[in-house]
Amino acid sequence: MNKKLIALAALLPCLALVGCVSTAAPDRDPSFTTVAPAATPTADPTMPIADGIVDTVWVEVFGGTTFTAKTGCKCTLPGTTAELFPAGTPVLFLKVTLTGEWKPSQGSQTTQDVTGTTLKGTQFDGRPEPAVLDSVDGPAAAKAAGLPWLPGGLFHGKTDWTIQNNKGRSFAAAFYLPAGVDRLVLTVDVPSEGQATHLFVTLPEAAVRASTASGE
Repeated sequence: MNKKLIALAALLPCLALVGCVSTAAPDRDPSFTTVAPAATPTADPTMPIADGIVDTVWVEVFGGTTFTAKTGCKCTLPGTTAELFPAGTPVLFLKVTLTGEWKPSQGSQTTQDVTGTTLKGTQFDGRPEPAVLDSVDGPAAAKAAGLPWLPGGLFHGKTDWTIQNNKGRSFAAAFYLPAGVDRLVLTVDVPSEGQATHLFVTLPEAAVRASTASGE
């Protein structure tokens, strides 16, 4: 009995101190599972970075990669002589997909009319001027990506432009990146829709960095 009391007395100081712990590993509770920290999510190129619809044409935007313009736009702002986007300006490259969406009033119709589709009215958020297409280097970048250049390239030589329901058709567009922008307001104007589709495209980090660097 005395030996038990002595042993208990010896343990009391240890129990009172935070730093006095057992070196033996505690038994695992089988009801708990160790989970590794979640990995940082990355952009999925198969997922649109913006999408929307007015009536029967679903518009999706993919990509957001950048390249450097080999030649300038040869354009100026009113009242200035300096080239707005000289050679070396970063360019934003996008893939735009149009998909027909059937509605009950169309009966058995299987296609949608997209004749005359344009990107007129597109501009970078916070900039007063329209976004400028890189019509010099853009077509080559589109060809390298296996895409036609702009809607006109998608329906080259055709008078009536139509797309099938539930089947996307894609084309490429490339815009010079002004300094300090982080969002593009892409305007896809399909005349048959009655009004344009305005898509707010948040630029990927690489494009924002390129835009910031171009203004330094």
